Formats: sequence, structure tokens, C-alpha cells
Amino acid sequence: MSASSTSAPNPAPTLADVRRRNESVLLPPPATQLHPAFGSSLRHRRHSSHSSHSSHSSHSSHSSYAARHPDRVPQKAVSPNNAFLSVVSLLGLILVYTLVGVWLFINGFLLSRHELQGWNQCSTPALPHWSLPIPPQSSDDASLLNWAHTALHPVTGNGECILPPTHAKAVVLIIDALRYDFIAPPPPPLTNATRGAPVRSEWQPNPYYHNVLSLPAQLTETHAISASADSPGPASFLAHFTADPPTTTLQRLKGLTTGTLPTFVEAGANFGSAGTRVGQINEDNWIAQFKRSILSPDLGSDLGEPDLNSSAGLVFAGDDTWNTVLPHLFDSNTTWTYDSFNVEDLDTVDRGVESKLLPFLQTHHPDRVAGVHDSWRLLVGHTLGVDHVGHRFGASHPKMKLKLQEMQDLLRNITDAVDQETLVVVMGDHGMDERGDHGGDAELEVGAGIWVYSKRSFGYPGRNKQLQMHPAEYISTPQVEAVLPSRIPFSALPSPPYSSAGHRSIPQIDLVPTISILLGLPVPYNSLGSIIPDLFAHPDTLLRALRITSTQMRTYLNAYATKSPDFAAFQPEFDALWLNAVRADAQLARLVHASGDATTQAEVEEAMRSAAQAYHAFNRISLARAREVWAQFDMVGIVLGLIVLLGALAVAWVVRDGAINGLIGVLPAAATTEQDPASTVLTQVVRRTTTTQELHAVVWRSISRPALVGAAIGAVLHGSVLLPLPAVLVSIVKPLTLVDSILVGASIASQLWLLASHLARTLSRSSECQGGSCGPATSRLLDSAGWILLLMHAALFASNSLLVFEDRFVLLALASLLLVRGVLLVGASPTTHLRLRSGLLTLLALVLVRLAAVPRVCREEQAANCESTFFASTSTTGAALNSPYTIALAYALAYALPSVVATFLKQSKSFVGIAPRMFTWVWRPTLMIGAGHWALDYAVPLDAIQRSGWANRLEWIKHWMVKLDFVVLALALVFWIFAPLCLEIRTQTVRAQQEANEAEKQKVTILGYANSLGSSFLLLVGVAVSLVWVVTQPSGQVALAVGWVAASVCVELTDAERDVVILFRQRIAAEQAAAHRQDQPESSVAATVKAPHLTSGALMSLLHLCYLLFFSTGHQSTLASIQWRVAFVSSPTLTYPSSPLLVMLNSFGALTVLPCLLTVLAVLWNTTPLPRGSGRRMPLPQHLLSALTTLAIFNTFLLLTSAALSALLFRRHLMLFKVWTPRVLLAVVASVGGQLAGLVSATAAWHLANKVNAIFGSEFA
Repeated sequence: MSASSTSAPNPAPTLADVRRRNESVLLPPPATQLHPAFGSSLRHRRHSSHSSHSSHSSHSSHSSYAARHPDRVPQKAVSPNNAFLSVVSLLGLILVYTLVGVWLFINGFLLSRHELQGWNQCSTPALPHWSLPIPPQSSDDASLLNWAHTALHPVTGNGECILPPTHAKAVVLIIDALRYDFIAPPPPPLTNATRGAPVRSEWQPNPYYHNVLSLPAQLTETHAISASADSPGPASFLAHFTADPPTTTLQRLKGLTTGTLPTFVEAGANFGSAGTRVGQINEDNWIAQFKRSILSPDLGSDLGEPDLNSSAGLVFAGDDTWNTVLPHLFDSNTTWTYDSFNVEDLDTVDRGVESKLLPFLQTHHPDRVAGVHDSWRLLVGHTLGVDHVGHRFGASHPKMKLKLQEMQDLLRNITDAVDQETLVVVMGDHGMDERGDHGGDAELEVGAGIWVYSKRSFGYPGRNKQLQMHPAEYISTPQVEAVLPSRIPFSALPSPPYSSAGHRSIPQIDLVPTISILLGLPVPYNSLGSIIPDLFAHPDTLLRALRITSTQMRTYLNAYATKSPDFAAFQPEFDALWLNAVRADAQLARLVHASGDATTQAEVEEAMRSAAQAYHAFNRISLARAREVWAQFDMVGIVLGLIVLLGALAVAWVVRDGAINGLIGVLPAAATTEQDPASTVLTQVVRRTTTTQELHAVVWRSISRPALVGAAIGAVLHGSVLLPLPAVLVSIVKPLTLVDSILVGASIASQLWLLASHLARTLSRSSECQGGSCGPATSRLLDSAGWILLLMHAALFASNSLLVFEDRFVLLALASLLLVRGVLLVGASPTTHLRLRSGLLTLLALVLVRLAAVPRVCREEQAANCESTFFASTSTTGAALNSPYTIALAYALAYALPSVVATFLKQSKSFVGIAPRMFTWVWRPTLMIGAGHWALDYAVPLDAIQRSGWANRLEWIKHWMVKLDFVVLALALVFWIFAPLCLEIRTQTVRAQQEANEAEKQKVTILGYANSLGSSFLLLVGVAVSLVWVVTQPSGQVALAVGWVAASVCVELTDAERDVVILFRQRIAAEQAAAHRQDQPESSVAATVKAPHLTSGALMSLLHLCYLLFFSTGHQSTLASIQWRVAFVSSPTLTYPSSPLLVMLNSFGALTVLPCLLTVLAVLWNTTPLPRGSGRRMPLPQHLLSALTTLAIFNTFLLLTSAALSALLFRRHLMLFKVWTPRVLLAVVASVGGQLAGLVSATAAWHLANKVNAIFGSEFA
């Protein structure tokens, strides 16, 4: 007996039937024309000699017989549409509840920062010298705060809001993904402190990016800012430039221009485009302030608001993301933008920036035009070559060295051409990891670099040599260093050989107030940054700049407090810090205004430093608290979302139990019988549902009216918030919109009514077993194992230390579950052959699962406990991201995989009909095209290809191969919809002994009949696997191929487990019949046995296998693992909507599409159609519903636990946005995407059921 050939979802066959499952089904020769679903090849095999009558006479004869004997003619088979429509409707109900819960929760949990639309409108002119106002007589808190408001504030008093500009022009160059160590100076020579002997270090510079872009380090060494300089001169400042996550370009540009902190959800706006207003800056920013100052130089004039669309000498060239962020801000005739997402193009943007900006700087440039290139005030360039090399090849690649050398030449041209009036700022918007990726908060991703250069300098200290001190140390305090240290370690440049004190580091948002003050501009209204003290060496200038920045930040925090309670918990701390700063400033004012010689210069210097430290502490701690808060949580939305999700989980459990055991409801006393539909009794009685139609009717009656009533109540409550309602009710309803109120009311009311009617009875039933129809103990144990594993998986979310190793847990859990399944199956199998086969299948599954887990991408938190194997080595070898050996292996597997999967069909003689054609002409070519794409992707950058001149042509071929792949798959899907089942009729002549004569007879064999549903659905799964394959990189393709074979083995194991349950129930039924002395044939006893549903253990195996494929295809629940480069597999440029869809398919295809398809495949596998006249209906819709709802329960439970723990327990945890928030989003995608895929999969099964119904007359319950 072969376990692969059992028709588990049908009434159980006898043992003899199970043993004959691999034998073909014999039917008499067809007397009528074959249905098109058999295929044209079957028609050609008919022999005209089978009938002695013409088709006309045959039809007439049949019609007259039907007229004479209507009771003897089989009725037309009942359509399966109502049964499957009920399945789809119930799955859709669960999806709707899930969507409502997710909508409410996400709106409350994914934080949103209030954008204040105010502008810092400074009307006070800049003064070269400014003195503190006379301090108050009293030192009490009220007097000090009143003095700050009436004397220090620039609006209500005589305070400053701008300083005289140090530079009239600026050149700002953003080198995308410029990591700090790309421009850092080489390490100083280390010597032993006692003997002067050199100290050895194991660290070696990377030849591809260390000391290549060396100009910033060279000029910094020559013209470093000196705390004891006596006169102005060239100055250079270089530092580590810490980016706030998410480290995507659009969010970083917001921070670099407005000084604000991004929110987690803003990462999705990185795919925004100009004209959509997605990602557009609506807040005050330093570039807009610069343009205002140019167009309206007289701050106190009454000329009105300047027209920001006018030309002001603002020039831009580079990344077109700036068009999204700041549309129409630069002069239209001097703005040149280039596609930012074409990672295949390493040079176009960089060449454009160089060719467009250098004519403005170089007076003898051949493209310079008088009147066009000589009236600029701001040049902004944004190159992309470094970032694209990283995405394309990784950081350690020869092309990175070439690109950094190009940037070296560009910087040298800029620094040679600028004059003393020009400020030069060169920076990275973010860093990159060794694979060239970014987006998260890993050390290398946030570790950008900044270089500021001026031929005039930024001023000089001008104080006594005895008081000389580095500006960063001058204003530093232990309190501030504990919150935001000015020096940090950097693993790419370790100590030794670098100093143990760490690397000078500043937050990126500090650029905003710094460049604003240097250019004589007001600090943008929403800025949370402080100045870079290294650029304000004179203590008086430093204090004035700090006072301006702190006053602006205090104004912003007070305005924000009126809009949101986000900072309410920190308000006392803010007030205390501000009061300390004002008190220190007042003490300085007393010393400055004191008469007589009692006050020494040292006291003034000390008071000046104390005031600077106090203002700096206010700035830094305010920033730290803002980072902690990030933005606001809406607890009403969070709690209501969790309640609806909990209700969705309970409803799914009730529907699942109804599919297995039925629900109690008011139904017709007798269901329509197959023998005589007219015998239906219309009397309504309370009984258990027996079909999906009845289940749908009971559920719909339970939710329809309560949903309407709940929606009405929600709408009424929303409109009654102004009435004297209880405070608790108002606090719940007020934050909700009208739509939210209606959705909450309808969802919760309908859920509660359904659960009140059926949940208690559902929970009281421990299983589907009724009396002797129970399965063996091993089957019940396996079912329990699935739920236990689900609880263990959910328990991971309670600890960030465990959650970061989720990939290893999935591997361990899956291997353990497969081992348990194998042991139980071997023990329960009735024959030696089955035990041997089950053991071999289990062993094969364990080996395949372990092989599939070999490709791996490590999270930053896994550190030394993980070694990434997904990409090729990127240490110092210069290897590409994908290994040629892996590419070759993926190509070989693409050829072999269809043949391997075909062996599973051949076991049940189902590799017939259209199956060989689909495998040969669709599946294998598309898989090989998908693997060939990455082979060309590897070959195009090779020096030999580049020199041959074939690079562009191969690049074109590479993209069109993928387009061809998609076209073939689309045509294959259309073909599958209209194609026949995987059936084939074979006719052979046999000799039969009739009385004394030997006669020849025709025997017709239908091959593939026993697995006609499963084999046909397998073709659809093959199309889906091919679709995921083409957007998966080579290591992932290897894992996907191995995982697909492992999935086929798991389906075979599931079928074998159903065989065991069937045989067990047959034996119990036969024993019960014998005990009651009922002389029934074996086949009659078998017909009364209830077919088993898939166990939770079998379904959990498939789900965890798909989770394993998610991790093995190069993903983790982190933003950094998103493989952005797959957005360009079909096009060298960003294309909507295909590029985002390709990234989504690559990231989530294995976790959303495959689980549902494999679940339905397991249900349909070896499901033998019941022909017309059998007197029974196939319970296939019920089995599909129970399996898909079980899968929905798994995903929803993981979503609910991760969401509840994140929002209720860990919402203020330090690792919330690094660990839990990405996992919650992954759970949302898995749950919602999985349920959508479940609807599609159920619809596909419905389509196949219609084909079976049309051919064999099978009916479905």
C-alpha cells in the first residue's frame, strides 16, 4: 500500500481498497462524448466500434428511456458553488474582523509625530556684539522665568534669534551611504606608554574603502580646529555622524533639513514619488529659511511673505528624492534630478552632479555661462554611486574603491575652487552594512560621516591659554555624556589601533541649527538638534549659539505640549533644566554687570562655561527624551484593536469547530437527501449543522442583526460626544473617527453575539471524536503537539533575547515536530511496508529541512552567535554578493526540481494529461530563467564583460528574461484555469474466457483518477513557486528548491497519517457492528466512517516550513534584511507598482502565499472523487474550511500575542522599535496576507471542484 494514494477526505475505504490505491480505476468505455476536462488526447483514444449506434440514435434512445422511466435516470449532480461559496464567505468574515483589528491597532501603535506648521520668523537683526540684559534682583524661580521671558526671549524680549553669518554661500554635498570609516583618518601610531615600543594590532584596513577617500582626513590633519588658535585661518572638522533610524534616504533628508526625529512608519514613504506628496516636508527647514533670507534680506520690513517660487540662486543636482521632500524649493532652471532607485546604474547620477555643479565653482570651466553660473548662493549635490555599489556588490568590492576615488577627485575640485565666503559640508545621509544594505539601526547603518571645511575658518577662541579646552569638552558634563556621549567606539575602526577614547560623534540633526547659525539664519521651528560646538570655538559665540538653540527648542516643546501629551511625563524635568540654564545665565549677567574690580576674569569665564553647560544639558536631555517618546501611542486604538483581534481569533475557532463537528442552530428537520430531494421536511428544529451551507447560515444569522445594531450604536455614540455622557465613554469614543466607531461597534457586537451563542459549547468539546469514531491516541497527541508548538512560538515574544533567535527556534521546532510525527506514524502504521516507508519519509524530511536552513542572514543582535551564509564573503576578497558556485547550484536545481516533484505524482499514477507538459514547458523553463537572471547579474560587472562591450546588451537581456518569465507564468495561470484535469484514458485489448470460447474485450483505464484534484492543484502551486523563485536571490533559490521537496514529503506524511486514522476507524466501526450482531459487508462499514480532518501538527509543520523558507531566503524581522535590489529585476529603473510588489513578493511570498497553497494541497492530495450515484457527498469544503481556519488561527494568535506584548508590556522598552515593532509588522503581513492567499487558494479549489463535478458528477457538502 502506498500512503500517497489514500483518499482521506472521503468515507474511508477498506484495507483492500487502500492496498489497491495505486491501481488504476477501471470504467466501461464511454458511450457519450468525453468532457473537455479530459483533454483532447483522450478523445483521440476512443474507438468508434464501442457503439453500434450513431450519436443521434443513441441520444434519442436515451431520451425516450428517460421519458418512460424518470425514477431510474440519475439526477443532475448538485453544483458545488453554494458549498464553496460558503467556505469563501466564512473565510472572508474572519479576514474582515482581522483587518478591522489591525487597522485600529496599527493606528494606535505605529507612532505619529505631530507636525507643527509654525515657522521661526526672526525679526531681530544680527548684532556683532550682544550683552546680557540686567538680571533680576531676586533669584526666585518666578523672577528668573519672567526675566527669561521678558529679556532673553527674541520675541517677547530683547534676546537673539540669529548671529552674524560666517559665510555667505554654501556647498552641501551628500554622498549617499558615506559611512564614517570611508573618510576617517588612519590610526595614529601606537606606542607602549613606558618603553615607546610599537603596539601590535590585529585590525587591518580594508583595501576597498579605507584610506581611499582621504582628502577630508588630510585637510583635517592640516587645518584642524584648534582651541588655542590666535587668528582665523582654514579650518576642517571631521566626525562620526549618527543617523536616527530608519536609515532610509527620504527620512534622513527630513532630519538633515528640519532637525526633527522620524517615526518608524515613515520608512514606507521612501517609495514615495514627486507629485504624490508622500514624504513631502511641510515643516520649517533651513533651506527654506535661506531662501527667505535671500528674497527678503530686511527682516524687519513689511514687504510681506516672499514668493518661495522665485529664483534665489539655489542650485540642486542629484537624487530625485529631493523633488519628493522639497518640491519647487530650488530654482527651477538650475535643478537637475536623476532616478534614485536604479541601483544598476553606478555612474549617471555622479556624472550629472559633477557636470552640473562644477561650472558654478570653476571660473574657467568650459560649460560656464556668464549670468547663469555666477549668481548662486547654495549648491546642493547628492551622489548615489557609493550607495549603488554597496547595494549591487557590497562594501568590500573593487568598484567601491573606484567610486570613492571618483569622490576624492570631486571633493578636490570643489575645495580648490571655493572661496573664503563659501562653507563646504560633505556628509553621508546614512551608512551601510557590509552587504551594502541600510534601513535599520545597526551600528554600520547609522554610522555616517561628516566633513565641514572652510578657507576662512569658523572663528577662533580668543581666550587665555590657561583656559584653552576643546569646545566639546568645554560644554560637556557627566550627565550629558551619560545620555549622549560626544565620543563613541566604532567597530569598523576599533581600539587599538584607534584611541580608546572613541571617535568624535554628533547626531545628524545637529547639522540643522549649526548650518543655520553659520549662515545667519533662524533655527527651524521644529528642530531638536543642538549646535556642533567644534565650529563655535570662541566661548562667547558658543554661548550665544547655545542660548539661541535652547530658546527655540523651549518654544517648540511648549507649543508641542499644547497639541499632544507626549512629553507630559517629562515636563517637570524640562522645566527644571530650563530653570537651571536661566539661573546660570542670570549669574553670568550679575558678574558682567557688577561694578568694581571684585569680579575677576576667571569668575566670568567659569560662569560663562556653567551657562553653556546648562543650555547644552537642556538641549541634549530634551533630545534624549524625545527619542524615548518618539511620538504618541493611542491606547484607545490599541486596546480596541486587540479586543477585535481577540474576537477574530475566537470566531475563527468557532468556525473551525463548526467545520469539524458542526454548530447547533435552527435548521430544517431533515437535509435534502440525494435520493429524493422532494422529501425535504420544512419543519425547523434545533440540530447540528452537517454542511458548510448550513454552517454559513447559522453564523450569518448570529452576526447580521448584531452587526447592524452595533454599527448604529457606534455611530450614535460618536455623534454624542458633546452630550453629558460618562467620562469613560467619552474618552473611548472621542479619539475615534466616525468610520472607526462604526467598525468597532459592528465588529464587537457581532463577535460577542456569535461567541455567546456557540463558544461555550465549542470549548466543551475536546475533539471531533464521537464514541468509537475517534482516531488513535497518536493522532490526538499529534493534534495537541501543534497547539503546544504554537504556544511556544508565541512565548518567544516575551523576551527580546529569545525573539532575535526566532530563526533558530523555527528550525528546532520544525525538526522536533517532524521527528515526533515520524515516530508516531511508524508506531501506528499497521504493516511493515508502511512503517519502513514512514520512517524513510521522516528521515528525508529532516535532512531536507536541515539543508534548507543552511542559507542564513544574521541579525545584528545575534552577534558572535551567528555566521551569515546567504551572501558570498565580503570581508576583503572583493567577492560579489552572490557566489558563482551558489548560482550554478541554483541553476542545476532549477533543471532537476520538476523531475523530483514529478516522482510524487508518479506514485499515484497522476503524472498524466497536462502535467508533463506543464512541468516540461512551463515550470522548468521559468525556474531556469529565474536562475539565469542572477547568473547574468553576476557576469555583467566582470571586467572581461565590461571590456568586451557586451555589458549593456547583457543587462538588457537580463531584465527581459524576467519579463518573459512573468509573461510565461501569466499565460500558464490562464491555461491552468481553462485546462483539463490531470487525467488520461488508456484503452487496451484483453482476452477473456467466455464459456468455451475465448473473446477479446476492451478495457478502459482512467489514469490519475484517484489524485485528480491534488495533481491539478499541484500545477498551480508550481506556478506560485516559480513566481517567488524569480525574485529570490541564488542562495534563497537553493533553499526554496530544497524546501519545496521537503513540503512534498510533508504532504506525503500527512496523507499517511490520514491512512492510519482511516484504518483505525474502520476497525472500530467493524468491531461495533460485530458487537451489535450487524451482518454488514466491509464496504458498507467503511462507508459509515467519518473522514479525518488535518491535524494541527500537520498544519503547523507546513507553517513552520514556510517560516524557515522566509529566514532561509535571506530575511529577518528587521528593516535591514529587506532586499531592495529585487525591485529592479525586471527594469533598471523604479517602476510603479511593479517595483514595490517585487520587493513584497521577495520579502513575504514564502510566508503568505506558500502556507495556504501547501495547506490546500495537503487537503486535496489523493482525494478520490465520488462518482454520481454513490449516494454520498464529498466533505471537501468542510476539510478546506477547517484547515484554512486553523492556519488563520495560528497566524492571528502570533499577531495577537506579539501586538499585545509590544503595546501593553514593552511599549517603553528600549528595544521596542528595533525588535518588537518589526516583528509585529511581520505578523500583520503574515496574518492578513495569509488570509487573502487562503481566499485565493479556496477559490482555486472551488474551480477544480467544478471540473470534477462536471466530469464525474461528484457532489460536495
